[in-house]
Amino acid sequence: MFLFVLLLAGMFLVGIILINLEYVLAGWIWLAVSAMIGIAVYEAPLFQARRALEANPVARGEIVCPLDDTGIAVTFLMGHGFREWRAFSKYGETTHLFLLFDSPRRICTFLPKRVMSPQEIAELRALLNSRINNPSTRPVS
Repeated sequence: MFLFVLLLAGMFLVGIILINLEYVLAGWIWLAVSAMIGIAVYEAPLFQARRALEANPVARGEIVCPLDDTGIAVTFLMGHGFREWRAFSKYGETTHLFLLFDSPRRICTFLPKRVMSPQEIAELRALLNSRINNPSTRPVS
């Protein structure tokens, strides 16, 4: 990632130098290309994740996730599963979701807040704090 940022910064710098040397068109082209590459690299993983989720047959239909003191049971069109709380290494919370991680960087389960009342959100937060050993101390974006 550092090398990529360095490459983009270099491309941006070349564009500025070209503009200062009165190669205005070439300079603006370099600036535009560096901006497009930066945006594409930022957006590509989001696009790929969205496409993968839409193509996944498990994600279709209603998914029910009852929670209890032992873990999460998940029921969906293609089957069902169960994960104990000790299977999760940490959790995070965004404005719209609770994210449960089974390794430090891999999201295993997400629970949307839009299907919960404010009281249920508070109860879930308390349950996650008591059951998952290493709760995330900062919001996940």
